[in-house]
Amino acid sequence: MHPLHHPGRFRFLALVAWIGWLLGGVAMGANPPSRAGEAAEVAVIYSLHSADSKSVAQYYAAKRGVPATQVIGINVPVGDNITRPDYERLIQDDLIRQFRERDLVTFMTDLQPSRPGRPGRLLYRAISSKIRYLVLCWGIPYRIPHDPNYDPNHLDEIFKNLPVHLQRDEGSVDGELSLLPIAGRTSAWGPVRNPMYGMTNFSVIHPTNGVFMVTRIDGPSVAIAKGLVDKALIAERDGLNGRAYVDMRGLTAGSYVLGDLWMTNVATVARRHGFETVVDVQPETFSVAQPFAQVAVYAGWYAAAFDGPFRLPVVEFMPGAIAYHLHSYSAYWVRFPDNNWLGPLLAKGATVTMGCIEEPYLEMTPNIGTFMERLADYRATVGEAAVASQAVFSWQTVVVGDPLYRPFGRSQAEMEVAHRSEHSAALEWDFWKKANLQLLERQPPDVVLRELLSHPVAARSAILAERIARLYHDVGQTRAAAEWGERSLQAGGSPQQRGQLMRMLAAWQSKPDPKAAMAMLDQFAREFPGHPEILIVLNQELELAKTLKRNSDALRIQSLIRTLTPPPTNAPALKEK
Repeated sequence: MHPLHHPGRFRFLALVAWIGWLLGGVAMGANPPSRAGEAAEVAVIYSLHSADSKSVAQYYAAKRGVPATQVIGINVPVGDNITRPDYERLIQDDLIRQFRERDLVTFMTDLQPSRPGRPGRLLYRAISSKIRYLVLCWGIPYRIPHDPNYDPNHLDEIFKNLPVHLQRDEGSVDGELSLLPIAGRTSAWGPVRNPMYGMTNFSVIHPTNGVFMVTRIDGPSVAIAKGLVDKALIAERDGLNGRAYVDMRGLTAGSYVLGDLWMTNVATVARRHGFETVVDVQPETFSVAQPFAQVAVYAGWYAAAFDGPFRLPVVEFMPGAIAYHLHSYSAYWVRFPDNNWLGPLLAKGATVTMGCIEEPYLEMTPNIGTFMERLADYRATVGEAAVASQAVFSWQTVVVGDPLYRPFGRSQAEMEVAHRSEHSAALEWDFWKKANLQLLERQPPDVVLRELLSHPVAARSAILAERIARLYHDVGQTRAAAEWGERSLQAGGSPQQRGQLMRMLAAWQSKPDPKAAMAMLDQFAREFPGHPEILIVLNQELELAKTLKRNSDALRIQSLIRTLTPPPTNAPALKEK
């Protein structure tokens, strides 16, 4: 596994801070619009070589109301890779031309004279712009590979002093397009510092300040790409609902601890906004047996390929779900459903994700903690949060998702009022989050419990009945906890929620009511016969059968265990007769 961070030789802030934003100084605060998120500020880019690419562009524009004149086809072949000369000719220069012709962006130009070893070039600077967001649609290349003709002796002087491992020309199309407003003013080599990293005044993120907000409507299929805007719109209407899962590594020191700090921030933000949050601090990633019920947020690291619960046929991603796995090459394949991380997360149902197409080094990967803070605490759009979470541009990052998606556009109280008036099914999640927030504020569990019980919807909601069951257990009322757990199961619920609740109920009842506990484990075994921990469950059921002296049941369970138990790995191979 290639490390993200090279201890003792990489201090990128010290290395690139002196690069000088824009290599000529664009003033911050050129009277940009006061707030982003309007469809009129979006340009949608597709490939003229692909009907599918155009279809995705038109679909997105129709759903978001982007003006037809801002849906732009470019003459670039569909694919994963594009050479840097072709990127500059077919994407960068063509977009500059079309933005000018369509009166979307006004550029000021300068000419940099030629000199030995370097030809002259045009230097652009956006001085006015109607658009702030670029949406790259399915089929647009995302990866600019290393040019084997690269010669470090021809680097701009300012980059010659960079360490060799940063003197690199490969990068993401998206990272280069972020700097399209200042095309030619930055080198192709190495990272360029983003002065908007950590930004909370999102109106400053504007082409007149040197930056476009760039994301993709992309993925392993055209249908998946189109679904990204559908799911974003559902979440804006109903709220981003579900649970948060954060997979840390348990680091407290060393060169990699920054990654765990980012993951810690994700968990903190999730809890602060009412999400039930599961945190794993073991070095390994989440086990395949980890219940992943109704996933709204996932953040984790550090595995080369998708694993754990993501290897199951179905992952319970909720509409609008944000998912990110930090790894050097997590986005190497955007359109493959079973390679690395980004493609599989989209194929499994995530609405927003991001990653890197080549080795980025830890500090120059997206800061997922900052991303979540800007989304949740500052009600940013995905495009705004993406810019605020990237320390550098002209590097390796791609962000996939609707840039106008604002998952926390309304407060929890506003959501509840709207859902009450609409009699929305999402109201159960409003009550769930409210209960979690009350507990976070240290309100007594019995007080929170009484409020939940006052909602008529609780008795028929698998979500709220489960929450009530766990609150009853927390206050020591095991019988009531079991009753409400049964109500939750009777109300339905998702498979992962049901499986988790069944095992929880069996654990609660194992001593006071072993007969009920055994019945619950038996129900689990029948409902989830292929569960990764089915043998553990059957052995628990066997012990209860022995305790209850139910010999016939014990024999039945023992026979099933023998059938499911794999042979010893050191067993001699059978010889053919």
